[in-house]
Amino acid sequence: MKKRVKMVDVARAANVSRTTVSLVLNGIPGVRIAEATRQRVLQIARELGYSPGPLIENLDPERKRLFGVLINEISAAYPIDLIYGLQNWADAQGLQIVLQVTDSVADREIAALENFARFGVEGVIYANTFTAIVSPPASLGNFRHVLVNCRREDSSGFAILPAERHGGMLATDHLIEIGCRRIATITGDPWQIASIERLAGYHRSLNRAGLNLGPRFERASDWGHASGYAAARDLLALSEPPDGIFCHNDIVARGAMAAARDMGGKVPEDLAIIGYDDREFSRDLGISSVTLPFAEMGERALAELAGSADLADKTVTIQGRLVARMSTRIPL
Repeated sequence: MKKRVKMVDVARAANVSRTTVSLVLNGIPGVRIAEATRQRVLQIARELGYSPGPLIENLDPERKRLFGVLINEISAAYPIDLIYGLQNWADAQGLQIVLQVTDSVADREIAALENFARFGVEGVIYANTFTAIVSPPASLGNFRHVLVNCRREDSSGFAILPAERHGGMLATDHLIEIGCRRIATITGDPWQIASIERLAGYHRSLNRAGLNLGPRFERASDWGHASGYAAARDLLALSEPPDGIFCHNDIVARGAMAAARDMGGKVPEDLAIIGYDDREFSRDLGISSVTLPFAEMGERALAELAGSADLADKTVTIQGRLVARMSTRIPL
């Protein structure tokens, strides 16, 4: 089967941006593009055999409600859960979604929104893989839209975020409930919103229980196994080491478990460990975790977008749930 020619192929061959190609091929009025450039784009598009995607009129007349999804990447596990939630809800409601991956490149976002306008989408979900403050293109405002796992600096628009602070409290409360009294934490990158909020939840739970031992029981990682391993070894070398560690993701927790094992400790008898995200491998390794509710966030976003109520300036948070496994359960 012949590979379909895309706008990016035309842009590469014409040595112009994808935005320029989109503007030319979609015949967008009122833009300043040199006539020579416009003709070159059209000529190359013809030579390559470019043809636009389907218009809304060409879709199944029983399934004409179409919604666009802009996402920065799909290389990690989390957006897969988001897309799964979106697709499940769309299928249940008889809707269709079209997905565009932008790599957070402004030109690609603008071009994708132009495509959405041509397709006739009713609304757009603007999603980010990692919780972030974003500055979407102004043209997003031309659509009814919902921000998912991100928000604007001024909190304008309807945004849906994971309840990270609540998740940090869930994890820490669980360690307290099973009897841990020297509870440490290993965060992700300290500048990321997820780390900041999960750490705030950890502090809130410890303060409420009178168990906050201060910064000496806190370490940072880069969300990876090796840095989690190193941070855990450092904590376990303290004169009074922790009896519980809240790791800000399951990969860090996996590293912490390896460190405990290599230092002669037993999990959970000597050290209870809990992670975050509920990755598939954590089930295989018995790592307790807090779920990251991407599927639920996707379902809520599409439900709001497909509804008739006004989308006011509002930030909604979706709570994950605690999943207790071997790493925090002392065998009988």
